[in-house]
Amino acid sequence: MLAGTFLVIAFSASADSPDEGVSAPPDRNQKLIASDYPPARRADVVDVFHGVRVNDPYRWMEDLDSPELATWIEAQNRLAEPRIETNPAYAAIRDRLGKLADAFPKQEPGREVAGRMFHREMVDNKIRLMVKEGEGAVPRVLLDDVALGEGNQLKAFEPSRDGRHLAYIVGKSGADWGEIRIRDIANDRDLPVALPNVRFEGPMQWTEDDGGIVYRRFAPPRDGNVQAAAEGQAVYLHRLGTKVDDDVRLYELPDDLREWSLFFNLPGDRRQLFVYPEQGPWHYSHLGGSRAKIILLEVQEDGRLREGTGPRDLTAADAAYRVLHVEAGRALVFTDKDAPRRRVVSMDLMASEPGALVDVIPEGPHVLEDVGWFGNRLVAHFLENVHSVVSVFDASGKPIHKVRLPGTGVVQGLFGDRASSRMSLFFSGLLHSYVVLHHELGTGTTTVASISPDAPDLGEFEVRQEWFRSKDGTRVPMFIAARRGLVRDGSHPTLMAAYGASSTSHLPSFRAEAAAWLQMGGVYAIANVRGGGEFGKAWYEAAIRERKQTSFDDLIGAGEYLVSNGWTSPRKLAITGSSNGGLLVTATSLQRPDLFGAVLADVPVTDAMRRHLSGNGAQAVEQWGTPDDPMVFPALRAYSPVHNVSGGKCYPATLITAARDDQRLPPWHAYKYAAALQAAQGCDQPVLLHVRQSGGHGGGDLMAWLDGLARALTFASGHLGLSDGKH
Repeated sequence: MLAGTFLVIAFSASADSPDEGVSAPPDRNQKLIASDYPPARRADVVDVFHGVRVNDPYRWMEDLDSPELATWIEAQNRLAEPRIETNPAYAAIRDRLGKLADAFPKQEPGREVAGRMFHREMVDNKIRLMVKEGEGAVPRVLLDDVALGEGNQLKAFEPSRDGRHLAYIVGKSGADWGEIRIRDIANDRDLPVALPNVRFEGPMQWTEDDGGIVYRRFAPPRDGNVQAAAEGQAVYLHRLGTKVDDDVRLYELPDDLREWSLFFNLPGDRRQLFVYPEQGPWHYSHLGGSRAKIILLEVQEDGRLREGTGPRDLTAADAAYRVLHVEAGRALVFTDKDAPRRRVVSMDLMASEPGALVDVIPEGPHVLEDVGWFGNRLVAHFLENVHSVVSVFDASGKPIHKVRLPGTGVVQGLFGDRASSRMSLFFSGLLHSYVVLHHELGTGTTTVASISPDAPDLGEFEVRQEWFRSKDGTRVPMFIAARRGLVRDGSHPTLMAAYGASSTSHLPSFRAEAAAWLQMGGVYAIANVRGGGEFGKAWYEAAIRERKQTSFDDLIGAGEYLVSNGWTSPRKLAITGSSNGGLLVTATSLQRPDLFGAVLADVPVTDAMRRHLSGNGAQAVEQWGTPDDPMVFPALRAYSPVHNVSGGKCYPATLITAARDDQRLPPWHAYKYAAALQAAQGCDQPVLLHVRQSGGHGGGDLMAWLDGLARALTFASGHLGLSDGKH
């Protein structure tokens, strides 16, 4: 499985091996008592919000360079690793996951530019970039792990339209920070300049004359602390052959928006630079934050601002926006302005004042998840009851045809060139491994371009979508996968995944851990709780800020539904979530410890009082709020996991995992929660913390990802009584 474009990897690299002095491995179900856990010092640290005292005894763990913390983490790994990795079940599960990983695509759809075809592929678990110099030529390696440097990963690439140069972002595996390098394709060498302090996968785009790169850059991390909040976002222009110090700052966030995010694009003829100051979550669809505005800058062919012009606001900061295409003074814009399920509109760029938005693809009954401009057509990806439908429209919004998909499932990624009549996409389902599809926009024909010969046969299983009533009466959907003809007698170990945040839809795509769990004899479920984007903006906004409890109520409702309908029982039910999903499962398990037998929390958010102070927390304030807001504080205090652990309660068996080098969400969230839960656990159900050395927030390489999945499934299967079909 390839990272980046292909999929979001949720688990990461392994930590150090257990010390040689560790005795024979304990049984995976061995119980633990308070004295078994490494002691964690408690300090007298108190914050006061609106007259309410909030204790933070593990504040010292926020010093990630502390020798005391390093010793404590090593002790935690020595406790956790032999209980997981030396268990025979771990090796068997790891082997099963390795075979299932072969079902993922090893090559992404190509991008043709100036007669050259570029594509990424995975060889020996390493991602490399290939280029084919014309029809019939043999592809050659353009970038590999040697060219990238030890431990680095290719995050994104952008060829110039003349095909002579390639801009690419490289950074440590799992890290958010990186740099842009520029390669002379014909000579197979990098230019002697690197553009520093970029984050994530861009954005970056070439100017109309192919002699410059427009990119987003941040201020260097304060005091070199890459876990600190990112600052100083601005859009820069770099001209080839010049020094980084000579780069032109085209736009920077004003002081009153300094904690917002900044995005840009150069659509059409690249003479209009659109920048988007935005707040709120970044969507899978690239739509942007929940509150943003469009600012237009007129630029010349070389990317510099056109003389006599300056930034011009086209909209207020009142919705999410992305410009898809510009032609003849009009822009096609993807937005949720006055359309919570989103639409495509036309905007007159020549008007002296921002004009009306004219519907091109009006809001409909289903969520418009993503839109692309390919071959002078709009390709629209809709979610209909949390599965994908893809339709093609002309530039005026007239429907042309639908893209035929292999079945009911999920589309992830629309690929193509704006001038090409062919586009590609990835398709999968919970029981349908990934395929690459090619679609001819002119004829409407779809063909399977790539399918893994190692795709597993999952015909003995079935997926059903069922609906349950949450606490407030709202109907919430859930996908349930199980062996055909399964008797609902409440005996089946069940693993339920959920996310419920950032307007991110938790879709039933193919995932190795789900297939492995099913093959082992379990039931796998996905709960589409509110806070996600499965049904548009209203679904998301129902569970943000002071309404966040809605997500937890939905997950509780999902668990109760599985139990009451005979799929499982509380002691056989595990919940799993990463990042914001880690917040979901930790907070929910604290509120209803009687409902779950095990909890898997990877890189979790656990301290709602301080999440906005580091990583990307400042950019997430629109969604979560801060304790300084008297309207939001009571809700944060009521669900913040580290502040709601109660001594003497019996909590489910819990595995907490984190990465030391997580730059997006500092790992002290996981450390604090593990310390608090271990100290409070009122029974002998284990609470384990495993900290990997690298891999960051999103995962690491393929082997590390599989190792992490194997640990999680080994822990869950042991505590739910599942072992290769016998339970």
